Amino acid sequence: MRRCIDNAIARATADYGAPLSGRTIWVLCYIRDHSDRDVFQKDLENAFHIRRSTVSQTVDLMEQKRLLERQPVNGDGRLKKLCLTPIGEGALLAAERAMKEFEERLKSFMPEGEYAETVRRMEELCTLLDTPDCGDASKET
Repeated sequence: MRRCIDNAIARATADYGAPLSGRTIWVLCYIRDHSDRDVFQKDLENAFHIRRSTVSQTVDLMEQKRLLERQPVNGDGRLKKLCLTPIGEGALLAAERAMKEFEERLKSFMPEGEYAETVRRMEELCTLLDTPDCGDASKET
């Protein structure tokens, strides 16, 4: 299923230089969803639990594709906040449309109510797998 979603997103974002990876979309979403404050590479490291070098490489590539840009912050010349470009915003909208279309196609193949139950169970699995203790229900807070 993941490959189907990735292919749909790749087709939808082909006009933005290259197919967008899941990580690229996560970064674009994160920056957009936190537009009420400055977002830095360190925020991405913490949010996605990935190494500094991986974030740096991802941001460099996204900057080359003109999906985002680093902008200086007042008061500290060393800090650069991450901002979406119009190209990045367009690519994100195209990816979100592709995901929505995929979701609608998936819903059309399932009996009413089954889709919601499937999504609920998948979200539970994600929560379970994202806990530090690998989901031991007796230790959840």
